[in-house]
Amino acid sequence: MNSRERLNTALNHKEPDKIPIDLGGNQSSIHIKAYKKLLDYLEIEDKNMQYSDFIQQIAFPCKELLERFEVDTRYIRPFDTLLNVDFQPEQEGKYVGIYDQFGVFWGNDAENEDILYYDPVIHPFEDFKTVQEIENYEWPDGKDKTPFKGLKEYAKKLYEETNFALVTPVTGCIYEYTTFLFGFIKALRYLLTKPELIIAAMEGLLKYWIDYNITYLNEVGEFLDVVCINGDLGEQAGPIMNIKIYETIIKPIEKKLSEKIHELADVKINYHCCGSASLFIPHFADIGYDIYNPVQISAYDMEPCSLKKRFGDIITFWGGLCNTQKTLPFGTPKEITEEVRYNINCFKPNGGYVATNIHNITAEVPPENIVAMFDAVRRYRDY
Repeated sequence: MNSRERLNTALNHKEPDKIPIDLGGNQSSIHIKAYKKLLDYLEIEDKNMQYSDFIQQIAFPCKELLERFEVDTRYIRPFDTLLNVDFQPEQEGKYVGIYDQFGVFWGNDAENEDILYYDPVIHPFEDFKTVQEIENYEWPDGKDKTPFKGLKEYAKKLYEETNFALVTPVTGCIYEYTTFLFGFIKALRYLLTKPELIIAAMEGLLKYWIDYNITYLNEVGEFLDVVCINGDLGEQAGPIMNIKIYETIIKPIEKKLSEKIHELADVKINYHCCGSASLFIPHFADIGYDIYNPVQISAYDMEPCSLKKRFGDIITFWGGLCNTQKTLPFGTPKEITEEVRYNINCFKPNGGYVATNIHNITAEVPPENIVAMFDAVRRYRDY
């Protein structure tokens, strides 16, 4: 099979010739520091090194690296999101960082000489008390076609001249984004004490992301295989909120975005949720998410064989390759190879699996460990 056939066969819960491999998404890429070390180790030159996401400090992997690891996916990113590695962030008070389209400032201590990533530190809704303030906020325009200039031609060329599976970066984030607008603790508190504020914010976000997807998918939807959206709902030990609150407040609004994306294009939806997500997976399937990422196997109730047995018929697992908190950064290549072999054997039966790292490869991961992980996939990926 070629890459596109391989991925789509797996997403339809059938066994392809080999497990598809991914690298380069917003939650399946590599930190710029680890990327540079990896290129040196492999003696690969990236003549146009860029950030695919400056906030997370992740690299846009070059063609040569993707070929080295036999990666089946390619990402159709709006060109204005790709920043050169010499990009300089702006200073805001004691922070240095960057504003996003919603007015959230992602920053770090300006005196920090070794910034690894940027956190949301200025929250535009922090002092909002009423629904009217949220409704009157100057929301960004999802109908703006400027970010997509030239993207249709690029996607069409990749679609017609290569056989890679084509995937989007993040094209939606609803509840999780309220934690950036209000602040994490305040957003959780308001779910209980002032749910009308969270609902108003989610409805504003929903309108933006529906408009954004209409604009984006009208440009490139016919060439795509997968659309990615975000929505962290879990932490190490379980959900960050009562599951009933999720069902009644969050799920109905997030489902509207999923339905719209499926209406706009013949694609699968890849939903990203960190942490212990087992309680959410049946809801994800009901919402219309076809894929779950990053499959954080170190969190509670996330053992790979158990996940596959319980949920393998209703959702595709995308990730789950090697413990990104312990084995990948601190293990030996031999330990990594054995863990990858075990996890692949859990996930691969009957398709429904795409192999990649659990979230982005962090800055401290040695290049030989990254190579060991992807070489192990290549060794054990055949059906």
